[in-house]
Amino acid sequence: MPDPQIDLDNIQTLEALQGLLPGFVYQLRREPDGHFVCPYVGKMAERWFGVDREALKVDGAPLLDCIHPDDRERVMRSRMEPVEHAEPWSMEFRMRCHGGGEMWLSAYDTVRRLDDGAIVWTGFAVEVTERKQLEASLRQSEAKFRAFVETASDVIYSLRPDGVLSYVSPNWTENLGYPISAAIDHAIDEYVSPEDLPACYSFLEGIARTGQKASGIEYRIRHQDGHYRWHTSNVSPVLDEEGRVTEFLGIARDITERKATEEQMQRLAHYDPLTDLPNRTLFYQILEHELTGARRAGQPVALMFVDLDEFKPVNDQYGHAVGDLLLRQVAQRMTGAIRESDVVGRIAGDEFVVMLPRFQSIQESRAQAAVVGEKIRTALAGPFDCDGVEVRISCSIGIALFPLDADDGPALSRAADAAMYVAKNAGRNQVVVYDRAVHDSGVVGYRGY
Repeated sequence: MPDPQIDLDNIQTLEALQGLLPGFVYQLRREPDGHFVCPYVGKMAERWFGVDREALKVDGAPLLDCIHPDDRERVMRSRMEPVEHAEPWSMEFRMRCHGGGEMWLSAYDTVRRLDDGAIVWTGFAVEVTERKQLEASLRQSEAKFRAFVETASDVIYSLRPDGVLSYVSPNWTENLGYPISAAIDHAIDEYVSPEDLPACYSFLEGIARTGQKASGIEYRIRHQDGHYRWHTSNVSPVLDEEGRVTEFLGIARDITERKATEEQMQRLAHYDPLTDLPNRTLFYQILEHELTGARRAGQPVALMFVDLDEFKPVNDQYGHAVGDLLLRQVAQRMTGAIRESDVVGRIAGDEFVVMLPRFQSIQESRAQAAVVGEKIRTALAGPFDCDGVEVRISCSIGIALFPLDADDGPALSRAADAAMYVAKNAGRNQVVVYDRAVHDSGVVGYRGY
């Protein structure tokens, strides 16, 4: 049986403590024969678990039996571990409540062994059910977030204010080839294209200044094998109590395929898909830009219309596959015959145009344009090998000069077209420089763009 004097001294102390704690104070005693009693248990235990405090002084089993079956063995085993060294004990475990349900307790006590071999634990227990539920909810949320991060195709990352990476998700490696260790504590300068880096830092500075998230920054980032991938990022700031940015959180998406598609669409909108030359739209944009500069500098520009002679019979005789191959080879020969500063384009089926800028005088432009025109005519006069089919064609070329023959793009185009028709009507396979007198005679017509 318990020592009455020990119980009395302790009970007075425990009663004083009970009113200060949001739980209950207890004293648990294990007799030398292994029997458990509870010399003292606070009133809250009686309310929570429906036990009789007086009865527990004789038999502590009713209270111990309230320990959740799945936790009981662990609790009782751990209680004995600190006995030899009189170490403090603490544990969190579940208890079954009076009237059903369960709660989590966090218990703390100290242990001492009495001279008769009895062991006494004195301590207190508080309810932590809400915290444990929050922890479980947090673990579940973390598990969901981890699963999201690890399965997302986007790269999730965090940056310190100085642009140094503090976290990257696992698919950083899948996207860019680098191990995660190569990213953490490394600045984005090591990965982002030098051409795009100023825009990236300006983007981050804007977020830091406003304290608001931002999206849509596009930049190139180097893959481990050396090539660059296009990424776009959405970034949110993490602010301290004074509104200063402590971290940037971002989600980066690989848009390399999208950028390639956009580039391809852009190219299709401005380049002839068969010959890869500038199409009508792009060529005349380049011409207008060049004329604007030439007008300011007082320099002439030559425009050349090149029309293939008897191209339709090639298609009729050999088919469009041979005709397409012929057009590609014509484009290659024309490109090889012009100067580096010249621009050649395809504006219709067998119609090509050439712009020759940067002359110092009308005389030079007339002479040089005629020379280039003759080089093109000669280059196209040779036989073409179109997939084993030998094809021979010629071309008719008309040349007009800015500002001598016209003072704007549309008029210059009409003049070059008219000169080309003079070449056609004169027997084809020749170069004709625009002559206003012939044009004014009404012998030939012209077409504009």
